[in-house]
Amino acid sequence: MDISVKHQNENVVVQISGSILGEDRIQLSDKIQELVDSGGKNVILNLKNVDLMDSVGLGMLVALRGSLMRSEVRLLLSNVDRSVKSLLAITKLTNVFDLYDTEDEALADLEDEDKDRFMV
Repeated sequence: MDISVKHQNENVVVQISGSILGEDRIQLSDKIQELVDSGGKNVILNLKNVDLMDSVGLGMLVALRGSLMRSEVRLLLSNVDRSVKSLLAITKLTNVFDLYDTEDEALADLEDEDKDRFMV
């Protein structure tokens, strides 16, 4: 698994390539926690290049979402491919995660949310 990061204002986009299996969850969780600790307000996981995710990887996403929520950080998933989307559907987690077809759609939703927050 390879991880690359880019910052969009206070949002962090994490691009993952390869598989999210077993021990990968530790590397990914640690990286995301590091990004949040350094000021990331929201995290977008771009899963465009994820070819495989097992139940351990899925469990990590659920735990990560819970941890980030306690820190008032949103976790959004973008570019979720058919196999990962199928895994989310089978486990009835499609309603738990914020899913977006593209990274740009996720970023636009966060921008809209910020605008709404400051409108009176």
